[in-house]
Amino acid sequence: MDRSFGPKRGASRRFTLALATALLAPAAPAGFPHRAQAAEWSAAYIRALPDEAFAAIETAPEGRRLRRLPHHDHTGALDLPHLRSALARQHQVKWRDPAAAAAAREHLEEHRLGLRPGLAWSAAEGD
Repeated sequence: MDRSFGPKRGASRRFTLALATALLAPAAPAGFPHRAQAAEWSAAYIRALPDEAFAAIETAPEGRRLRRLPHHDHTGALDLPHLRSALARQHQVKWRDPAAAAAAREHLEEHRLGLRPGLAWSAAEGD
């Protein structure tokens, strides 16, 4: 029996499937970094981010701080996939204060408009 394809003796099927998936996963096209997939940020990573990484910070009635729409990484650099996500999700946030929503929208739009024209995207793209 030819076993040149598929799992090798001693290798698990799950590992083989994960390896094949990783090798076949589409990469961002060269020259289009704004199309790159966002790395998933864990809850611990988001909790460790400084306040400046978020579009807005609100305070809940019990005094808990609600940090909304992270889009900068831990170094303070703008993360383009997370900026795109924040722009797309801002209407889903249950804002406690309309002024905070407006400030967040303005903050995110400033980032969007500040991008180089080659990296900017329009709302008409529908992404």
